[in-house]
Amino acid sequence: MSVDTAAPTAAETSTRTRMALLAAVLGITSIAAVAGGLLWPEPAAGGETYAYTDIAAGRDLWWTLLTGLAAMQVLNIPLQALATMFLVRHRGSAWATWGGALMWIGGGLQGAAVAGWAAAYFYPTDPAVSPAAGTAVVEAANNDAHLFALMVPGAALVLLGTVLQCVGLFRSHAVPKWVPVLLSFIVVTFVIPGNGLAGLLTSIPMAVGAIGLGYCAWRVTARPVPSGS
Repeated sequence: MSVDTAAPTAAETSTRTRMALLAAVLGITSIAAVAGGLLWPEPAAGGETYAYTDIAAGRDLWWTLLTGLAAMQVLNIPLQALATMFLVRHRGSAWATWGGALMWIGGGLQGAAVAGWAAAYFYPTDPAVSPAAGTAVVEAANNDAHLFALMVPGAALVLLGTVLQCVGLFRSHAVPKWVPVLLSFIVVTFVIPGNGLAGLLTSIPMAVGAIGLGYCAWRVTARPVPSGS
């Protein structure tokens, strides 16, 4: 068997460029997610929600973290799904396809939820709003199920979709086994918080897995095409 060294076609060049862009965006957003987790503050009083006093002093940081997280989710999650579906074309393709569909839906729900969360915390802490009024609005938002109504099902769909895609990657042998293993660390995020130093236990493996996935997708398009012997 010989290797076809002919110049790539326009379609092949376009696919390589697209996969290179996909790999770059996956890498950037994955690394940014790790950094965002380290910057994520803990509630002063503990628990799952944040008080007015937690947010007011760093409202610009809050807005940046939350809107950045929303933007990364609507980029990173769908691109992971696309990369897996691009790689898994035969054995395991049904797992990859269904998983990708769930990830797209869940990622959209999460992105919308986090953007709403950013608004719910940013505007009541404006200096033009009195602390008493701002506190009342933040408390009302925290106690209203609508604030996290999209986030919980969105996270569950992303989790399920990622697990399905990992099964597809295992079955296809399209990537080294460590890639789906590291991506599967998303399951652990439901036990270990994704922020602070503890969050590195899950965020770093997931970031490395996503970067590896993007690299493998690009590498497939960069390989020489075997021709008949």
